Amino acid sequence: MNRTLKILLASVSLVVWMLATAGCPPSYPSCHGDDHCQSDGRSEVCVGGLCKQCRDDSNCNAANPCLECASDRTCQKKAKCCLSDVECPGEKCWKMDPDPTRPGECGDVCLHVQCPAGQKCSGGGCVPDRVCVDDAGCPPGHKCVNGQCDKADCELTTILFDYNEFAIRLDQEATLSANAECLKKRNAAHRVEGHCDERGDGEYNLALGQRRANAVRRQYRALGSDASQLSTISYGKERPICNEYGENCWDQNRRVETTQQ
Repeated sequence: MNRTLKILLASVSLVVWMLATAGCPPSYPSCHGDDHCQSDGRSEVCVGGLCKQCRDDSNCNAANPCLECASDRTCQKKAKCCLSDVECPGEKCWKMDPDPTRPGECGDVCLHVQCPAGQKCSGGGCVPDRVCVDDAGCPPGHKCVNGQCDKADCELTTILFDYNEFAIRLDQEATLSANAECLKKRNAAHRVEGHCDERGDGEYNLALGQRRANAVRRQYRALGSDASQLSTISYGKERPICNEYGENCWDQNRRVETTQQ
């Protein structure tokens, strides 16, 4: 091949290359750059040699902040993202930013606002955690107040006994009465537990502890407590709360405790 022919072929190749890269764009959806994807009313971008809706989120959310660029390079709506209630069927669009152009989230108000104690999030707002008609509809240790279960605000106090006795002491009657009122407020199952000091044998003290528990249970019942919610047990001298020797310690161990089951 002579020199003239070589030059001619080289010139033809150059012209073909120039036409391919400048004058003759590839057929859609093929592309060499974004400008090849923005004709005939399209406003797409060139990604990997093909025209796509987006390269990243900025190509989508400029028009709608709830749109994002998905893995297939199409603009798709973010889950739960919203600008108005219309976009949240059955829910509300809760927005922390008052700017109407800023997105919110479909859901309950409690997603953004913590409900106060005793309430829960339901139907887009805070409602009582428990709804009740009477105390029977509340869990143990609670009472029904204005349709809501509130924790009973009371404490049960230890009742003390004289040595080798199971009769209620005069100075313990006020304590026992207060306990009975607390039991009625709690409206729950409780156990009345009898205890003794270390003196005497085990069998005798078990019997004495049981008499003490029975005496307290009878008095609770007389004061209006529900006897069906009260059981009794004796631990004798097996569970002292004071382990020192002497009357000050023994007096603490001769007792009846009322505990919620």
